[in-house]
Amino acid sequence: MTRYFAVSNLQELGSLEVHKLYKLRVDIFVHEQQTPYAEIDDTDANPTTNHILVWERTEVAPSMLIGCARLAPTTVAELKSYTGQEISLNDATPLSQLGRIAVVKEERGSGLSAELMTNALRLAFEQYPDRDVVLTAQQPLTDFYAGYGFEVCGEQYLDSGVAHVPMVLQSAGLEKYSGLNA
Repeated sequence: MTRYFAVSNLQELGSLEVHKLYKLRVDIFVHEQQTPYAEIDDTDANPTTNHILVWERTEVAPSMLIGCARLAPTTVAELKSYTGQEISLNDATPLSQLGRIAVVKEERGSGLSAELMTNALRLAFEQYPDRDVVLTAQQPLTDFYAGYGFEVCGEQYLDSGVAHVPMVLQSAGLEKYSGLNA
């Protein structure tokens, strides 16, 4: 079995890869978590959005998608509009947003989530080294993200009935994910 990471925008993915990406996210966010929200949005198709995909290949089966995340440029105004909350960041600050982080149930607790986060933050450093990284964390996962240096930057809000908290990782904290200090 071989595990590998790939980064692509949606236009670079084949139709079966897009299907597997959306199926993974819908299976986790909509079915497993029973959250009836529009999982597929326009951010996915933006040419500046990068999808980080974790694939597992075996000798006898086609590659399976076992994890994903996405990274896209954003602004404080867009984040405020999405969350409906005040965000404790300067409105003029360009940001990158990490989101749609998902790992199949069978891989949770295996270290894959940490590997996915490290690779996503490495990509954030490579693509946007001077931008703070924001995410909207499901409330129970705030400690997980805090372990990567994220700090709460706004009030809790409900997204389709699920408690979320906006969090930020200052750009100065990205350098440790550059791979240069490993």
